[in-house]
Amino acid sequence: MAGLIDIHHHIVPEPYANALSRKGVTKALGVPLPKWTLEAALDVMDKNEINTSIISLSAPGVYFAGLDAPLPFACELARHTNDVFAELAAAHPGRFAALATLPLPDVDATLRELAYALDQLKLDGTVLFSNYDGYYLGDPRFEALHAELNRRKAVVFVHPASPPGLDQSHLGLPEAMLDVCFDTTRTAYSLIVGGVMKRYSDIRFILAHAGGAVPYLAGRVSMTATLLANARGIGAAVGDAAGLLSRIFPGLKGSMPDLLTYYINFKENVLPEGPEHFLKRFYYDTALSASPHVFASLLTVVDSSHILFGSDYVFATREAVPLTIRGVRDHTAFTLADIAAITRDNAVRLFPRLGC
Repeated sequence: MAGLIDIHHHIVPEPYANALSRKGVTKALGVPLPKWTLEAALDVMDKNEINTSIISLSAPGVYFAGLDAPLPFACELARHTNDVFAELAAAHPGRFAALATLPLPDVDATLRELAYALDQLKLDGTVLFSNYDGYYLGDPRFEALHAELNRRKAVVFVHPASPPGLDQSHLGLPEAMLDVCFDTTRTAYSLIVGGVMKRYSDIRFILAHAGGAVPYLAGRVSMTATLLANARGIGAAVGDAAGLLSRIFPGLKGSMPDLLTYYINFKENVLPEGPEHFLKRFYYDTALSASPHVFASLLTVVDSSHILFGSDYVFATREAVPLTIRGVRDHTAFTLADIAAITRDNAVRLFPRLGC
């Protein structure tokens, strides 16, 4: 039987770690950057019958707003990282595929790097982080990028980043424990309410960690949609009139009160289909999420055709990898066909060359 495909495998190239260290960055999502080696990765893969790992860079990525000249640093580090990923995949055919790292929030530089990574290096898709400088992926500033990703019918792996305002939090827990789940949730609903999911239906988005809290909050957001769809009275009339004016004069929306803008965006971008229609278009991985609690919620949103095996190695330890596999295989709602789909077949549909 063909081996598993892990769509969520992070590598931490030594030159990348060194470049961050020289800038004083030694942690990712509140935990120390782990050490990744090829030998250890292949050993973990072999011991767990993982045929192919799709590698990506995790947060903190390559853009650091607090640095001097952060954008040139991001562009240089993204280019070097993509070259390293391509070399690794080429040196070990069939064992590794790779997702491009992009120097957002600079959209023009990102479009250039995307073309280089996909057209010249032949990488298999790209990773985007949940927010850049506090702007989530549904924000209009990323419109040109989404248009290009849609044109390419790209696979986009959405990975959480540290949420904005973290310095005001005194929770005492690393963001890798809880905050990442909520940041993925924010950006997923940003993609829906911002209209990206409606306008760009050819992008295949994968949400890390089973979408964070996305499935659990689906009912709450759907209730909001129902209330807005059935809204009557002067408030709804004003909102609908403002929406009409904003379509005639697009610049008006930026000067409207936040609540009115939200109403218009929701009506235009989420209705009449409703949020659950768009939630079903996402793919969801199992990284650190292969438990009955998560699957009970996730399976109310999608079926097994939109769930993908992901381990989160090397940030998740080698001991966590078999636990994730066991969590999928032991879940009572999954048939053998479901398990095959989750652990391999769905990934082959998204990345057809992995089935060759």
